Amino acid sequence: MVFNYRKNMGDIRSMSHEEYYDRFFNGRGSGRRSLLVPQVSVSRGDLEQLKAKAEKYEALMEVHKKVKTQNDRLLKELDDLRDDGRKFKELMEEKEKYLQSLLRVRADFDNYKKISERENSRYKAYVMDKMLKKLVSHYDDLERALNLVSILGNMDGIRNGLEIIVKNFQKLLEEEGVRAMNAEGEIFDPYKHEVLMVDDGLDNLPENTILEELDKGYYINNKILRPSKVRISKKSKHQIKVSNKKSK
Repeated sequence: MVFNYRKNMGDIRSMSHEEYYDRFFNGRGSGRRSLLVPQVSVSRGDLEQLKAKAEKYEALMEVHKKVKTQNDRLLKELDDLRDDGRKFKELMEEKEKYLQSLLRVRADFDNYKKISERENSRYKAYVMDKMLKKLVSHYDDLERALNLVSILGNMDGIRNGLEIIVKNFQKLLEEEGVRAMNAEGEIFDPYKHEVLMVDDGLDNLPENTILEELDKGYYINNKILRPSKVRISKKSKHQIKVSNKKSK
């Protein structure tokens, strides 16, 4: 019986499960196979459409994979850009902090520079004033010596030499902005003049008229280098009372 079965079925070693199944049931005349696997008829046109749709689906799946891969890459780049943006913001804030600090240091340095320049200018002016005060005192001594030599006479050589020295000294002072006040005939000004002598009873002159400049005063660039030492006039007391009554 086994021999007949093999004879009818043939060599089953090279059969697939489906072929073995078909031969077994067809050989026995059973209709179970047709009940388990229904037969579907498809036209060639429908089959071609299905194949085209399948190919299109596969192509779309490939595109979807590429788009998804690209989208994942873009999302990662976006996250990196956000991180870079946060780092950039931190760097900008730090840069602004250092910039403000630098501006404060620069402003402090500019203020220090201005203060130093002012102090240097004041110190130079102070030294220059002190030196020029000494120079004008020597200049006055030279003028007095020249006047004395001129009075004595028979000293032309000395007088000529002193005249040259006085002129050179005067030129030096003028180059430094020093000039004499020439206060004689002016009204006394306590900011420019210093009273050494007073002549009373001079009713024919305005009160506090400078009669004589005992020691010259000097300006330096329109500032007072040294006040003049002067002799001024005063009216008599009676004349002062009369003047006061008229003014009232």
